[in-house]
Amino acid sequence: MLLWRRVHAGGTVSIACIVIPHFALRVALLERPELDGAPLLLGPAQGERPLVYDATPEAAAHGVRAGLGLREAVALCPEALIITPHPVRENAAAERIIAGLEARSPAVESDAGQPGCYAIDLTGLERLLGPPSLAAERLLATVPAILRPRAGVASNKFTARVAAYQAAPGMVQVVDPVSTQTFLAVAPASLLPLSPDKRRRLERLGLRTLGDLAALPPAAVQARFGAEGRQAWELARGNDSEPVRPRLQPETVSESLTLPAPATSRETLVIAITRLVLRAFDRAALRNRHVRQARVRVSLEGGQAWEQITTLREPGGHKRLIEALGYRIQALVLPGPVEALTLELSG
Repeated sequence: MLLWRRVHAGGTVSIACIVIPHFALRVALLERPELDGAPLLLGPAQGERPLVYDATPEAAAHGVRAGLGLREAVALCPEALIITPHPVRENAAAERIIAGLEARSPAVESDAGQPGCYAIDLTGLERLLGPPSLAAERLLATVPAILRPRAGVASNKFTARVAAYQAAPGMVQVVDPVSTQTFLAVAPASLLPLSPDKRRRLERLGLRTLGDLAALPPAAVQARFGAEGRQAWELARGNDSEPVRPRLQPETVSESLTLPAPATSRETLVIAITRLVLRAFDRAALRNRHVRQARVRVSLEGGQAWEQITTLREPGGHKRLIEALGYRIQALVLPGPVEALTLELSG
């Protein structure tokens, strides 16, 4: 049974948040579970600078942190393993997690700015899932344990998110409404949804906890940090009225194709994409209809992956879509031979 703890007592909570820190690195372990517990570094995607983009706690214990050069990181932790970002694998894992949560609550919101962060509205679910602590346990149980998920439960989204990040893997932390400000006061200011630049400015000013920020006059915060800073000040004081916003469920049509041999030419990719588009529009769901968005997922030789989303200004049919995707492919610099493609159409 999963462990949980309550912060103080009394009050009713209704929003849960599940977080998976170091999401891309944890998802890689789904395919390579033997690496669990090893120091892992998230390296650059194709074309990015050779930096550390994320590091597991095992690597951080050696002084490795995001932003270090890869050479410096390996010097600090020679046994570290560098994981290449894999958008297809990460998106597929996120979709499975969301689907599992949506099977238990109709209101699940995925944080677009923070992979591996999900808010769930527990309102009206007590008969189905039990009280908040038990509901959060049952929601956590839908996520593979190797991802090291943890959960928080509170009266608003931001406090639930802070509680989740403060919890240990596999644990649920429940914050009662009457204790919200006390709980938030000692939490790190780095948990605020601010741009990296504003986070650095907070640190330079010595504002390291939410309590430090909440203690300032709101007018002064807004004058220095603008509307984003004023919103952060409200969150630091436990004021968050944003509801959980479930994702829209547009109808999606998906087609996949495995190439007979790995392809490197753009012309071959255009032919393959054209075939996928025609197959998709031949399905009953798309006959005589238009689409607005196309997501192309490419599996590369050697286990890497690449993904691109094309959004049309106006919904279009198969000819317009083939033309738009053809232009995008002609401008591509592929990082390796292509083995398979998946096309998802929606909107």
